[in-house]
Amino acid sequence: MDLLRLDWNTVIAYCERLAAMVKDYEPDLIVGLSRGGLVPARILCDILGVRTLGVLGIAFHKGVGKTAEKPCITQELTMDIRGKKILVVDDIADTGKSLEVAKDYLMRKGAAGIRIATLHYKPTSAFKPDYYVMTATAWIVYPWETHEIEREA
Repeated sequence: MDLLRLDWNTVIAYCERLAAMVKDYEPDLIVGLSRGGLVPARILCDILGVRTLGVLGIAFHKGVGKTAEKPCITQELTMDIRGKKILVVDDIADTGKSLEVAKDYLMRKGAAGIRIATLHYKPTSAFKPDYYVMTATAWIVYPWETHEIEREA
């Protein structure tokens, strides 16, 4: 399996590019998908000046290239989002299934608008994010998961 390792400077640059794409949306809050979307979500909060960051836990990947049968919510969003414009952030749209689960969940909780942003998008994904920086075919190794990938690859 091809691995593409990113460093922190590259990730920051990608987040800056992503922020430039989403700034006109003006989200009320950002929701980071745990685990991969937490770091980019926090960086986007900083760049965009969004003070409210929510966390939605979704478990799907069980290792490099291995997934569960379907994604499941492991940590519900604890804030009231009714009538709010939400920006959902994840690291990559790989299969797209986690993003679909997140969007459906947030719609049921009454969000006024939901847009999805990822650093990377795989063209084989069943779900295309509203915003993404790069397409990818390799397995991306982000700097916050280096040791985990080394153990599992």
